[in-house]
Amino acid sequence: MKNPIYILLFFYSLIAGFTIYFFDGTGDAGDSVMHYLYAKYAPVHPELFFHHWAKPLFVLVASPFAQFGFTGIKIFNALVSLTTIFLTYKICCELKIKNAIIVAIILIFTPLYYILAFSGLTEPLFALFLSAGIYAVLKEKYILSCLLISFLPFVRSEGLIIIGIFVLYLLLKRKWKFLPLLLAGHVVYSIAGFFVYHDLLWVFTKIPYAGFSSPYGSGGIFHFAKEMIDVVGVPIYFLFGIGTLVMIWMLLKKKLSLELQVLVLFGFIVYFSAHSLFWYFGIFGSMGLKRVLLGIVPLIAIISLEGFNFITEKISEKNKMWGKISYSLLISYVIIFPFTPNPSAIIWKNDMMLSAEQQCAIQIANFIIQQKGKEHRFIFMAPYLSEVLNIDCFDKSKKLDLTNENLSQLKKDDIIIWDNWYSVVEGGVTKEQLNNNTNLINFYNANFADEKREINFSAYELK
Repeated sequence: MKNPIYILLFFYSLIAGFTIYFFDGTGDAGDSVMHYLYAKYAPVHPELFFHHWAKPLFVLVASPFAQFGFTGIKIFNALVSLTTIFLTYKICCELKIKNAIIVAIILIFTPLYYILAFSGLTEPLFALFLSAGIYAVLKEKYILSCLLISFLPFVRSEGLIIIGIFVLYLLLKRKWKFLPLLLAGHVVYSIAGFFVYHDLLWVFTKIPYAGFSSPYGSGGIFHFAKEMIDVVGVPIYFLFGIGTLVMIWMLLKKKLSLELQVLVLFGFIVYFSAHSLFWYFGIFGSMGLKRVLLGIVPLIAIISLEGFNFITEKISEKNKMWGKISYSLLISYVIIFPFTPNPSAIIWKNDMMLSAEQQCAIQIANFIIQQKGKEHRFIFMAPYLSEVLNIDCFDKSKKLDLTNENLSQLKKDDIIIWDNWYSVVEGGVTKEQLNNNTNLINFYNANFADEKREINFSAYELK
């Protein structure tokens, strides 16, 4: 076939459809579900379209899909990932990188990228806007590129880092007249959000990660270097390492294009280094989550392709037959690796199905609905309970967060659902507090255990 990219995209569409239909997981039990809930209920609560943590642009574009339940948000992110794969391939074509089709294979078989394509998380959309912005630059559509990149901070806060990269690129390219367009996203959202916050600077003052502290602690400076292997898997990690060295060597020899220098190599280094430092110093709300690297997965794939080409070309120079064999073996390893027994593999039961925590939430929610009905105000923290109880978690007449403040304002018929993670970590409420409260009665408990921890949910009501 003249252009096999369309076969690959069709193949990805088929396996994505299969995954969505047969696997009910949410990719993540916390943030993934919360981003979905913001998108789902934004039409009922328009101020949610301007919620900084939820990411305003993500909420805007994902909201129509979220109206069809979590399946809708999974379809949305699968389409986003499909488009990102195509655009990354087109970037390689424009840059005249050999074997551009391999970059699509690398993306499709990046383990964590595949898993989280079926979630409500914002990283896939970030990767799409990044790849679209780079592709537009390569097509010399600077206005479109700057506009796309200007809205990245409203998909994920790290968009500010990418804007800085594009500022540098435009300066080196001497395209100064386009620089003001990188402010477009902030200008648009400042004005639109003014009618909610009555503050034109809300895009800065409402950033939830602006403080030089984090409740999640800190870690080693090489944390993300170690975690990256679980994101991309061993073969891609190896190719990426080789590709990085090759690109640095080409840079020193002045054989690397400005686009590859700044937008790809330097873009990755700055983004990666920033997250490493955030986690090391415990600042900007960093949790050290490996999934943040998926925001720049197109850059990782392009650098890995450079590594692939270097290895196969060097072997071909010695022996063409061995070059072809190495080509086939490397591709096979990338494709097979996510399905082999290893810590970085896709474990379908754990990664693609509802977690033990979510199954526990379903059990306690079903009991309450059957025994108590739904005509209550619920007080809880676990995000998935909003979905299984089918209640608008932003309507305070129906749901409150489980915090000590809200516990002091209980009303008759209120039902409290405590869990041993979100209620403790996010709400600051322990089970002992509830058990020692003489005004409460514990009427149901649900317990599950997975490979990592024991999961407990408990329901309480006023005596």
